[in-house]
Amino acid sequence: MPHKPSSKHRPARGDAESPRRRGRKPASDEERKDRIIQARVPEDLETTLKQAAEKRRMSVSHLIRNVLEDTFTLVDHIVADSSALVEQVSRDAKRVAASVRGDGDAPQKTQATEPALENIEAWQDVIVNKPGLCIECAAQLKRGQRAYRGLSQQPGTAPVWLCGDCIEKL
Repeated sequence: MPHKPSSKHRPARGDAESPRRRGRKPASDEERKDRIIQARVPEDLETTLKQAAEKRRMSVSHLIRNVLEDTFTLVDHIVADSSALVEQVSRDAKRVAASVRGDGDAPQKTQATEPALENIEAWQDVIVNKPGLCIECAAQLKRGQRAYRGLSQQPGTAPVWLCGDCIEKL
């Protein structure tokens, strides 16, 4: 069994003679990139975290950091996507309601219309099979009617339609 030096031969913490941490000078605040946050967790969560970190061949600290970053990114995207969806559904509902009422002055272009049109690369002349609405004037597009569908390479882009009158105004 190795011999431990007695505490009276070691310099006390904070003494001028005490060695620095691992023989290095502590890094300045500008050089430190990461901050330490401590949290108490139940034993079963600790076990789960350690097992997951070992399975992925990373430290528990890195696993927790990655999970937190991924979670915040996911939540940010969900909030942004939900906001865009609510805006689009609201706009479409107003157009449908105006069309059903027979209002001649259906809602005109909204701020949400512009970004939708910016993603369109070309217009394809088609015969409508399923009812839709013109994005410019909210005119109802009925089955069998000639209309123009916006073509975009943006993934997840909702269909954008123009009626014959609005395509002529482009």
